[in-house]
Amino acid sequence: MKRTYKFYAALLAAIIVVLALPAQLAYADVNAFTVTDFTVDYNLTNTDPQGQMHTIEKIKVDFTDYNHGILRAIPAYYKNQPLNIHINQVSSDTGAPTQFTTSMQNGNEVLKIGDSNTTVTGAQEYTIDYTIDNVISFYADHDELYWDVNGDQWNQPFTRVHATMRLPAGLSITKPPVCYTGAFGTTDSSGCTVNQQRGLITADASNLAAGFTLTFVVGFGKGYFHPVQLSDVWHDYGMYVVEFIVPMLLIGGAGFVWWWRRGRDAKGTGIIVPQYGAPDNLSPLEVGTLIDFRVDNRDVTATVIDLAIRKYLRVIEQDNTGLMNMGKRFAIDILNSDLSGLNQWESQLMGALISEADDSTVSLTKQMPSLKIAVRSIKKSVDASLADRGYFVSNPYRYLALPLAAIIVLIWFLAPKSVQALTPFGALSAGATAGAVIFAIFFHFMPARTAKGVAANEQAQGLKMYLNIAEKDRLNMLQSPDAPYMPKTNAPEQTIDLFEKMLPYAIVLKVEKEWAKKFEDMYHTPPSWYSGNYTAFSTGYLVGSLGGGFGNAVATGFGVSGNASGSGFGGGFAGGGGGGGGGGGW
Repeated sequence: MKRTYKFYAALLAAIIVVLALPAQLAYADVNAFTVTDFTVDYNLTNTDPQGQMHTIEKIKVDFTDYNHGILRAIPAYYKNQPLNIHINQVSSDTGAPTQFTTSMQNGNEVLKIGDSNTTVTGAQEYTIDYTIDNVISFYADHDELYWDVNGDQWNQPFTRVHATMRLPAGLSITKPPVCYTGAFGTTDSSGCTVNQQRGLITADASNLAAGFTLTFVVGFGKGYFHPVQLSDVWHDYGMYVVEFIVPMLLIGGAGFVWWWRRGRDAKGTGIIVPQYGAPDNLSPLEVGTLIDFRVDNRDVTATVIDLAIRKYLRVIEQDNTGLMNMGKRFAIDILNSDLSGLNQWESQLMGALISEADDSTVSLTKQMPSLKIAVRSIKKSVDASLADRGYFVSNPYRYLALPLAAIIVLIWFLAPKSVQALTPFGALSAGATAGAVIFAIFFHFMPARTAKGVAANEQAQGLKMYLNIAEKDRLNMLQSPDAPYMPKTNAPEQTIDLFEKMLPYAIVLKVEKEWAKKFEDMYHTPPSWYSGNYTAFSTGYLVGSLGGGFGNAVATGFGVSGNASGSGFGGGFAGGGGGGGGGGGW
C-alpha cells in the first residue's frame, strides 16, 4: 500500500513539474536582460559628400532567460535624408547564432539576430558592422555631426556606453564636442564625458536606465563635406525612381496598348443629321446603353415611363407635403400582367415589379431586393444583346468585370506596401499601384463600338438634335442655303402621341426639358398613364416630376445609381541626433 502511495505521489509531482515548466518557458521575459557594454567604433569619411560612417557596434548582454537573440533597430532617416544603411556583417565572439533578417518598422531598419530553433542565455556578445550615409548637417558657420550612440528606444538598462569617432585627415574641428545623457529631450551633460584628441573623439557614459541614450555633437570647418546636389539626390533616390517608374510604365503601358488596340470606336462619318426616330428601332434602354456603355438610372426611369405610356403601368404621384415631410412620393400601379409583347429586359423589369406589388401597387419608398436583382440582370443582358447584334466590339459588362476586380485586388494588396516607398520593395509596390490605377483609367474607356454601333450612335445623336432644337431654329436650318445636309423629309406632326412616344428617348438623351417645351400647351390634365397634380398640369410639370422626384424614387426602389530639427549646439539634448534607435530581445 505504501509503495502504491509513493508511486502516485511521484507521478503527481512529475505531472506538476511537466505542467509547470512550459508555463515558466511560456512566460519567460526575453526583454529582461541588461546591456553590460555597448561599444561603438565610428570611422567618418567623405566617401559620401554628406558624410559616410563605417560603424562597428559591439553589444554585450547578460540574458536572464533563454533568448533566441536580440533586435537592433537602426533609424533609416536623419533629418529627412535616407541613411542608406548597408549591413556588412553580423558576428558573435561568444558563439551565439548570428543569422539575421531585416524589416522596416516605424522608420527603423530592424535587425532580428538569432536562430528561432536555438536559444542562448547568460553573457553573450554581438557585433554589427554596417555603413551609413548622409550623417552631416550643414549650417552657415559650420558642418555638424550630431549623433545618438545607443539610442533611446531600448527597454533595457546599459552598464556602460562608449563611442570612438575616428576623423579623416584634413577635417578641422571648429566647435569642440559636447555630450548629453538621459531620456529624449534631456539637456544634462553631467552623466557623460567627451574627449578630443588628434583625429579622435571619445564619449562615455555609465549606468544608463532603460530609455536613456548617450548623444554627442561636434562641429567641423566648412568645405570638407558638401550639401546635397542634384547628382546626390539621384545617387540616393535614383534606384527608387527607377523601381517606381518601371512597373508603372509596364502595367500602365499595357493598359494603354490594350485600349489603343481594342478600346477605340470604329471610324464613323462624323456628320450628325437630325433623325426623327430611334436608330434601328432600338428601345430607350438600348439607346441609353449604346451612348454611354452602361445601364444607369435614366435608362431604367425611361423604360418604366415607356411601359407606362404603353399601358402596362401607371405612375402615381403622391403629395407628401406637410410639417414633417416635403416633396413628392411615387408609386407604380400594375395595369397589364401579360408580358408576351415585351422584350427580355422589359419582361424582367415587369416581373420584378409584379413580385413586389401589394394589391397591384408598388411603393417606391425603399430599396427592394427583387428590383435590384432585376436591374443587375438587365445590365448584363442588354450589354450582351448589343454585343451579339454587332453594336459593341465585345460585352462591356463581361469585358470589364474580371479585369477590374483583379486591378482592385492588386491595388488593395500593394497599396499598404507602398507606404514603405523608400525601400526597394516599397518603390516597386508604389509603381505597381500607380500602374494599376493608370490601367484602370484606360479600362474605363475600354468599351468600344463597332462600325454598326458608331453609325447607330451617330443616328442617336441626330435624334438628340431633333429633340433638342426649337421648332423655329429647325425651320431656319431647313431654309438656310448653308444646310445641304438637312434631310428633305418633313418632321413628324407635333401631337401628344409623338410627345409620349419620344419622351423616353429624350430622357436617356438628357433633353427631356427641351422636348417638353415644344408641347407646353398640349397638356391640360394628366395623361391616363400618370396620376398627378390636376390643378396646374403641363408638359413642363410632367417632365419636371418625371426627371426629378420620380427619377430619384426609381433610383431608390431599383437600387441603381443616380445621374451620374536644429543644431546640437546651443539647444542640443539627448536623443536629438541621428543614429541611435533601439533594440530588445526575442
